Amino acid sequence: MYVPASDQCNILAANIGSSSTATTAAFTIKVTQVPCESKTKAPNGCLQYFTGTSGTVTTYNYNSAAGVLLTNQDYSICIRSERTYCAICYWSTIFTLSLPNAANGINGVDTNCGHPALQAPMVNGGGYDYIEIPDGQCDSPVSSALATTETNDRYCGASLRCLKSVPAVALTGTPGQTVCSNNRPFKISVHSDGLEYAFPAAASEGLLTANRGFSIGFYQKTSCLTRPAT
Repeated sequence: MYVPASDQCNILAANIGSSSTATTAAFTIKVTQVPCESKTKAPNGCLQYFTGTSGTVTTYNYNSAAGVLLTNQDYSICIRSERTYCAICYWSTIFTLSLPNAANGINGVDTNCGHPALQAPMVNGGGYDYIEIPDGQCDSPVSSALATTETNDRYCGASLRCLKSVPAVALTGTPGQTVCSNNRPFKISVHSDGLEYAFPAAASEGLLTANRGFSIGFYQKTSCLTRPAT
């Protein structure tokens, strides 16, 4: 976690709650100061910053089947664009940011992502949970001659998928499992509402597995993506 600091304000405060069932608790926190002119400094607006041509990013509090997506999150995960690389691709086997509302029939790519007025809250993890990948699209070239790649910025639901559409059957094409983007800086913006609960039955939230967060793998490419057909 990268937190901006200044000479006028260098106070780091944390509120750590307690559990009624815990008998002991311990925390190890490492703090490193990064000089303003350092090449390892995170870009402005990046709460997390990763380097390398491949890797994995997760939501805070992610712990496979045990973790729960934190409430009221609004931050960006940034990945440094390595030299000679011009595109980045993301894939995930665990991606649960509430269940899709099936407004257009595509699991994980929904026009209602992040719009509480369109997707009612308190339904399987909250209607406002989503991530942003600017100009996300399927990897090119498109595998099917009948399908065209569509760009999309917001992703939610029970799987991370890119979007393809088939002529005459708009927005119902078979989605892929990898989302790529030429848009730099490379980043994923995470948004969640205030309706994440560890005990969904008591909160009338639905399935606990609907708000686990995500573990997303990424890899950078030296070949840029082909722009989607218009």
